[in-house]
Amino acid sequence: MLQPALSTMWMMNRHKSLPEFFEAAQQAGFERFELNHFVSQEMVNGVKFPAEAILSLHAPCPTHPRTRDAEVSALDKEERMAAVEAVAASIALAERIGARVVILHAGHVEVNPELEKALRALYNQGQRGSARYRDLQAELIAERARHAERHLDATLHALERIATLADHAGIRIALENRFFYNEIPLPEELAILLDEFAGPVGFWYDTGHAYTLEELGFIPHREWLSGFGAQLLGLHLHDVKTVPQTLPASSRAMLEVPEAEDMEEEEAEARAEEARAPHAEAALRDHQMPGSGIVDFREVVPYLRDEVLVTAEIDWHHTAEQVRATLDYLRGLKGAD
Repeated sequence: MLQPALSTMWMMNRHKSLPEFFEAAQQAGFERFELNHFVSQEMVNGVKFPAEAILSLHAPCPTHPRTRDAEVSALDKEERMAAVEAVAASIALAERIGARVVILHAGHVEVNPELEKALRALYNQGQRGSARYRDLQAELIAERARHAERHLDATLHALERIATLADHAGIRIALENRFFYNEIPLPEELAILLDEFAGPVGFWYDTGHAYTLEELGFIPHREWLSGFGAQLLGLHLHDVKTVPQTLPASSRAMLEVPEAEDMEEEEAEARAEEARAPHAEAALRDHQMPGSGIVDFREVVPYLRDEVLVTAEIDWHHTAEQVRATLDYLRGLKGAD
């Protein structure tokens, strides 16, 4: 039977401690868990972790205010060293609690952030495919291409140290496909990184991110698994759907504030702006219950090998009943083959 983990993403605004989260998740039927960057050093201290129940961590975990925003793609050497330090702490925690994989965001390429904000706003207004949309998309693609090489080189330098640390600890590093177009890696960049660090570094597929970038007109979601399925270490399974933006201010605040506490600043700002947009008919949102949106989860079934880890990564506002339904839905996937 498929044994998905539940990410501590669901813990936000619900549970003050990891033991509380573990108990609630177990009551919903989950036997495995993934720790993400919501988990601080204080939350980890003194905790007795369930035996063989945590097989993946999402760096930086444990998080620390000094290093949590540092990126391995940074051109500034001190920031890059801080990012490596944060991942090293994640590797050490993984080794201590028996996790096999540390999931890593490989940074981003510095571009004008207003380009993708404007692009997503146009999408929310139903203007995908308009001349303005195509112009913004072309401008974003061109600007990213101009600056990508320097940031990819920085990521390669950082991964050299990270891969050595992980290999020594017997931990695998999993590079995740991302939510924003300017983030690393694109498929061609992932190929370079995996070729360079074959062995200690593999791939982590995120369904919500893949479908979001395809929906915005950038990368067909099938490219990720067709190109890198052989190097797959795990999957984040969550759905994508358009959410109406006619909510009252209090409801919008409930959706956006907790996310801002648990996301990179750029991602939180973009999603909050989507929720505030007064004229948008709908906003594209991921981390929804599997089976509730546009993701075809049957496509991942051939990749559900015994050694591939699976995590349900859904937002905190889903109820315990919805979490249990998510587990039932994901377990049912194995019968789809």
